[in-house]
Amino acid sequence: MAYATPTDLIARYPNRDLVQLSNEDPTQSTVNTAPLAQALNDASAEIDGYLESRFALPLTDPPQVLTRLTCDIAIYRLQTLRPLHDLADARKRYEDGVELLLRVARGEVTLGLALDNIEPAQAQGAVVTQAGGDASGALPSRVFDRGSLKGY
Repeated sequence: MAYATPTDLIARYPNRDLVQLSNEDPTQSTVNTAPLAQALNDASAEIDGYLESRFALPLTDPPQVLTRLTCDIAIYRLQTLRPLHDLADARKRYEDGVELLLRVARGEVTLGLALDNIEPAQAQGAVVTQAGGDASGALPSRVFDRGSLKGY
């Protein structure tokens, strides 16, 4: 499930940029929503990669911050395909978005999903750690270590 639609992207970014990013033909003057939808789906999948260790997916009522992050990541990915003047700005927004997702995955920031300040149920098999150990007191045994990976 995508956290943003092409309409969300169109509302956030200048039309001239979206026309350039969504069309191979430089003479086009309208936004092609098909590549935008693909970029948004890819960005949503990337976001899910960060969230799946902490939340049961799909999120039933995704917060607005995920719409913004999805748009920023999609624009960055689209701009890397075409040389535009604003790539540095897009990269900064992308890196800021990824840093926020990492902080959510580590439990340092919430998504503000519940009105009662209780985050939704954690994903099956997720291990939540606190300073000094996890909530149950024991961590699962390691599957891989230096010895088992030696030679790879």
